[in-house]
Amino acid sequence: MITLTGTNGNKHYLAPSAVASVTEAGVSSQWHGIRAYVKTFDGQMIEVREEAADIARELNMRRAE
Repeated sequence: MITLTGTNGNKHYLAPSAVASVTEAGVSSQWHGIRAYVKTFDGQMIEVREEAADIARELNMRRAE
């Protein structure tokens, strides 16, 4: 599992296999604390505070285990 923080401070716990894509947020979104968008295979879009590159690195580490 990986832990992501939503813009409201809530924690999201996701299995790496559930993550379909991670997209870096644009500059205008960053004003609201959104650093990345995480899309899951079931269609959810989660706005998170973590950087996209950090999430990708964490996913790669977990999937390699």
